[in-house]
Amino acid sequence: MLPFAAYLPSIIALGSILIIAGIITAARPYVRQEVRQRRSFMVIAAITILAQAAHFLEELAFGFFTEFPAVFGLPPFTKTAFALFNVTWLGIWAVSLFGVRVGVALATWPLWFLGLAAVLNMIAHPVLGLRAEGYFPGLFTAPVVGITGILLLRQLTELTSKEPAV
Repeated sequence: MLPFAAYLPSIIALGSILIIAGIITAARPYVRQEVRQRRSFMVIAAITILAQAAHFLEELAFGFFTEFPAVFGLPPFTKTAFALFNVTWLGIWAVSLFGVRVGVALATWPLWFLGLAAVLNMIAHPVLGLRAEGYFPGLFTAPVVGITGILLLRQLTELTSKEPAV
């Protein structure tokens, strides 16, 4: 089996979401000045990042990196690779908040990805729990991540536009 085979389901799912987030970013390339200064956007985005951090810690503590690939009959991720991937994304999301604050539209791309991935988590973890007939790593925090992801997507929709402000 190929050494990266364990990562294929994640690469396909998260890669697809990243592409969709990129398409949304390209379709809504303007950041509204009045919205980016709103405290509510920064608060919701920060809470979503913190919820995702808690979700990652739950997954790390309870072995998502071994359980998820096993669903597909694949070998486990390495714990180090799983942690590095998640910590890197947490950093990207934190930096993107500053980019949005100064009006860099491209900085919304990682946040669209976060919001969409959070909603996927809210759906996927209960399904994985049902398949496992019990707990699946990440199940407890997935609803919180999903709800904050929906709120983030709403904020991003208000923050961005198809046309420049007049």
